[in-house]
Amino acid sequence: MKKLHIAGFLIVFALFVLYPLQAHAEKNVVIDPGHGGSSSGTTGYSGASTGYYEKDFNLEMAEGLREILEKNGYNVHMTRTDDSKLAGSLHADLQARLDLAHEAIEGKNDQSIYISVHSNSLPSNPYMRGYETYYFDIDEGINETYPPDPVQIEYSPESKRLAHTMHQNILAGTPLWEGRGIIPSDLYVTRNAHMPAVLLEFGYMSNPTEEALIKTSSFQEKAAASVLKGVDEFFSVFEVYEYDGNRVKVFENKEQAIDYAKSMESAYVFDKFNQEKIYDGAVKRYGVYHSSDRSVNETFFTKDEAIAYAEDFENVRVVDNELGRVVWSDYLEKDYEVEHSSQGVIYEAYDFESAFNYAKKWKNTSVIDRNKDQVVWSNYLDEDFAVSHTEKGLMKTFYREKEAIAYAENWESTKVTHTESNKVVWSNDTPEYNYSFKTTTLAGEDRIQTAIEVSKQLYPNGLDGEKTVVLATAFEFADALSAGPLAAQLDNAPILLNRKDELSADVLKELSRLNTEKVVILGGENALSAQVENDLKQHFVVERLAGKDRIASNLEINKGLSNVEGVFVASSRSFPDALEASSIAAAHGWAIVLTDKDEISQESLNYLNGREVAILGGTAVVSEEVEETLIESNGGDQVTRLSGANRYETVAAALDYFEDDMRSSTVLAATGQNYPDALTASAISARTNAPLILVGDELNPTIEKQLSEYGSENVVDELQVIGAVIDKNSRNEMVNHLN
Repeated sequence: MKKLHIAGFLIVFALFVLYPLQAHAEKNVVIDPGHGGSSSGTTGYSGASTGYYEKDFNLEMAEGLREILEKNGYNVHMTRTDDSKLAGSLHADLQARLDLAHEAIEGKNDQSIYISVHSNSLPSNPYMRGYETYYFDIDEGINETYPPDPVQIEYSPESKRLAHTMHQNILAGTPLWEGRGIIPSDLYVTRNAHMPAVLLEFGYMSNPTEEALIKTSSFQEKAAASVLKGVDEFFSVFEVYEYDGNRVKVFENKEQAIDYAKSMESAYVFDKFNQEKIYDGAVKRYGVYHSSDRSVNETFFTKDEAIAYAEDFENVRVVDNELGRVVWSDYLEKDYEVEHSSQGVIYEAYDFESAFNYAKKWKNTSVIDRNKDQVVWSNYLDEDFAVSHTEKGLMKTFYREKEAIAYAENWESTKVTHTESNKVVWSNDTPEYNYSFKTTTLAGEDRIQTAIEVSKQLYPNGLDGEKTVVLATAFEFADALSAGPLAAQLDNAPILLNRKDELSADVLKELSRLNTEKVVILGGENALSAQVENDLKQHFVVERLAGKDRIASNLEINKGLSNVEGVFVASSRSFPDALEASSIAAAHGWAIVLTDKDEISQESLNYLNGREVAILGGTAVVSEEVEETLIESNGGDQVTRLSGANRYETVAAALDYFEDDMRSSTVLAATGQNYPDALTASAISARTNAPLILVGDELNPTIEKQLSEYGSENVVDELQVIGAVIDKNSRNEMVNHLN
């Protein structure tokens, strides 16, 4: 059986974590107007006579900066808004500023910056002038006298980047000259801030010209606009975070950031300026699944975390849910091996994809399916053994002689030839064999009569064994579609159909002909009435399987199944997808679980636990949310979506999934525009292992291609049409593809 996995999956789980920064997404700027109150800062050139000190400029500048930043969407916090000192001593005052800043941005540190506003002074040299930027730089080492806060050590690279953006934009946007440049320093606020931090010195107030300049409103407006540009530039980056919110790298280019995040096991990319996540690979990608105990099941961000958890239990496996592959298990066998021509087995894997990806890196390797003891891929062996049929010609080629013989044994009058020597190495050719192809039709005047005709073909002499018959509604698909798997387990019981309110005389006649002892009614009284049940009870033992609604009825029916190998999940509101499943499920020991589009019940999840699951149809009938729930519950290795552009391509996907298990000389066909004919055909499929093809007004191109491939690889000698709906042209086309 092939395993198909939807690209991308996944992707996209309902397992995303709400990170602190996402809960408070905003750009935060803490503005610290230096000094205040009794701490006047520099008196500058004229402060002694005018009373305008550095503290006054710092506050004016800070207030103008707050206004322009808030207008541009920043969340601004001020350490002071009036002429006050925060604490008595200098050290206490500076720490109080930081305490206010840290409280304001708690939990949002990565999305915050600290700007301390000052102006400079050098009384001994009134000619000294210019703008300067200060920041803490861990690359300069740690001054043991003035040690930095460990948090600032982590933010030091970002503080350096902030310093450069501030410096460049302020010099470009104001008439200030450059003073001593960008200066790494151990200033208290820059070395202890819990966020990227800079201290800006807007010129020298001890220089009369510069003092006069920075006091003007026009300068302060230009300076504030320049700082805004610097802040915008600082935030215009893309940050890569690990799943736990740990920032690992900052990029100016979005594509580079995303590529880097994709190279990590579980990371996401945050657009710092727009404050939004633009790529999210931080999902709980790895699930731990117990073979039977759901209470053990958990999901994790990394493989190592998942394995560490799994090792505390027995009978568990770790699944990469994005790729749908088992990566570790203490109970599953590695079914695929990579064999080197001279070195023997060099790799083992739980799935073909992993084995193939490893094998193709090397020369002279083959991938072996251990269960089938079959070479399924090779980059050095040739498929030298050909299976051919006397009438159909070449059917299939194989790497190994024994594999070819095992395949040829399915059919009469075949032989296996070594293609290089042209030597026949095996044959079951029988002279009296004569290949012929026939088309038969099983149909009655209506769906009820067609079901009776199918029953007559299956059991011309009546029932042996359990002598049980399944009775379903002829007009409500939801209850009826579950009939196939149940009937198969009831000794391949025939499926008969009946109207809601009255027991059909023809149905009663067929039940008697079959020597029926027990009738299992599917669905509640809205499907088949109490009157029908009472009429049946006059002749047979009757059991009704029903629930409060179609989904509950479906689960009640499934409770009667044993040794279920897998489960189809299909829409409870649309019959086409589940229709194909009915015959496949009947033939291969699978069940069918019906679900609403956007939510699957907990009872259904409990039933699906530990089983292989195939979702039928696209997201228009069974949503991504349901798929994600199934993957989280069962593991990505156990969940596959089988879908196409329409119901017929979904049929093709389902048949393709089971192609290795469906080998029959018969192909069944029924209309895909209604359900009863195909439903009753599931009993034939269960007996003959025949694939069922659904047909619309014309034959679907994907179905045509599939029929041609099936016809070339199998010796098909009969097309059996169920019902009288399929037109002559479609029948002839199917015959041409199969014959």
